[in-house]
Amino acid sequence: MSVLASQSEVVPGLDVSIFKTVLEGPDVKARLELSRQLSKLYADAKTPEVEQQQLIPVLHMLAKDEDDSVRAVMAEELAPATKLPADLIFAIVADDDSIALPFLLSAKSIRAHECAVILKVGEELRQKTLATREGLDAETIKQIAAEGSLAAAIALLDNETAKLTSEHYHALYARLGGAAEMAERMLARPDLPFDIRILQARRQASRLRQMMAAKGWVPANDAREICAEAEDNAVMQVLSEVHADDRAKAMSFLVAKNLLTPAFIVRAAATGQMTVVEAALAHLAGIKGRDAAMQMYAHQGAGFKTLFRRSGLPQGCFGFLRAACDVVIEIQEEGLDISSTEFGGRVLEALMTRYEGMPMTERAKQIEYLGRFGEDKIRKVAKRVKVDFLRAA
Repeated sequence: MSVLASQSEVVPGLDVSIFKTVLEGPDVKARLELSRQLSKLYADAKTPEVEQQQLIPVLHMLAKDEDDSVRAVMAEELAPATKLPADLIFAIVADDDSIALPFLLSAKSIRAHECAVILKVGEELRQKTLATREGLDAETIKQIAAEGSLAAAIALLDNETAKLTSEHYHALYARLGGAAEMAERMLARPDLPFDIRILQARRQASRLRQMMAAKGWVPANDAREICAEAEDNAVMQVLSEVHADDRAKAMSFLVAKNLLTPAFIVRAAATGQMTVVEAALAHLAGIKGRDAAMQMYAHQGAGFKTLFRRSGLPQGCFGFLRAACDVVIEIQEEGLDISSTEFGGRVLEALMTRYEGMPMTERAKQIEYLGRFGEDKIRKVAKRVKVDFLRAA
């Protein structure tokens, strides 16, 4: 018969005196078995609260036992307990890593209060383990985002059960977004806010520009142009992948950052990113995206003229954007899905063969946009065609 069974049969409640006698004795095996029995009893939901309270002083003794195995068994058996005194939780968490970390990862009794203390005083490994727990509450996530170490923040982003809000993401990015590993983890999260994706795209382009300048790989003007293109392309990639509602919201963000420029819009059109162009023109004209699309792709082009005028874009890019819209109408009618290079080629063909009322010099200007902003293959062709048109003029 076990020590625990013999005592529980003799007295109502628990007579813990004999437990203390065993724990103060030299027999490690006896202490180990007692640790297992008492911890299981405490964690059992059927154990009366009065008996649990009687066990707490004994559990504190177990937490101080000089033998690692005694403490380890106690921590393992207490992990399923739904409530433990905070000081006992902290005693276990302060133990050796081999005992503390498994308990910290799975203990059901650890709540927001205990998490806050552990995050405040715990070193990096305990913070990281805490951030890995399943079903973290919103307050703990907020604290990790605001104060946690880089390792804890990365663990939080790797935690698929953690429900992060936009506020959490922005706090993490503001503090730690400069770390490459952190940025990589954030970009892998499908619910990452679009503005952070855009900011990260700009940050990467800025780093590229700084590296080019430091290495002297290309002249300064070329480096600026290359990085501007990389930045615009990265931003357009983000915009093309987000939901239409987020794309519309992103336009306000781009305006605030001075990114929604005529060059950005023309570059989007030159590479076939017409959903981006739709959202941009809709925002500038103050209408809904679907209304902008209807005007852009209406036959005869009257709707686009009105939309373009309301957008406030410079008149110099009207012909190019109109040609891009006409190409969209064509490929929709043909039911095609073409690449950005093929799209640029069709726009170039349209500018070369249509719009009889457009002077040759003006066509050359419109074709120049493809020479600057189109895909590499189209740029080379467009530059040659532009020269031919200027000669013909």
